[in-house]
Amino acid sequence: MKAPRAIAAALPSAPARKLWATLVRRVPLSPLIEPGAVDYLFTSGRPYRFNTAGVRCVYFAEDEATAAAEYERHTRPLRQPFATFFAEVELAAVLDLCSAGTLKALSLTPRDLQANWARAKRPTAAQLLGEAVSQQVRLAAIRYPSDAARMKGFAGANVVIFHDSLRRPDHVHILGPTKKPLQKWP
Repeated sequence: MKAPRAIAAALPSAPARKLWATLVRRVPLSPLIEPGAVDYLFTSGRPYRFNTAGVRCVYFAEDEATAAAEYERHTRPLRQPFATFFAEVELAAVLDLCSAGTLKALSLTPRDLQANWARAKRPTAAQLLGEAVSQQVRLAAIRYPSDAARMKGFAGANVVIFHDSLRRPDHVHILGPTKKPLQKWP
């Protein structure tokens, strides 16, 4: 595994791409409708695949099938009401880990991305990469292959967007029934 400093040092020269898309998120309905304001862009602060504890980020899928596969893989109990919502994102620079060239530039392998972060005693390479992205402002997000989609037999991708790395004109808008977003970053 690469050292945290080596990962952070590779970011300024890592290839980036634009991402202007409508992304999808599926979550259990109950936490979304608890008393108080609905927070579509809730950040738990808990560690996950591309973030260590305390990093403010939100995960989306690039399509509904991938969002459903991710929900089925990670949600228990599975048979409960859920909500699917959509976000319009415009991001000038995203680290695309679906690209072999980007992985090579960062000296990462697909196996590094699939490390079991939940059982790791130390942050994984993917978590260290996410932490490094969250601490700079050139890149706003990481695009990566969906393991849940792969396990279901199709190719899908996810995007993790880091709140503290977003700078205007980049934005995340939760879509609603009118042109006015239900919620937005920044």
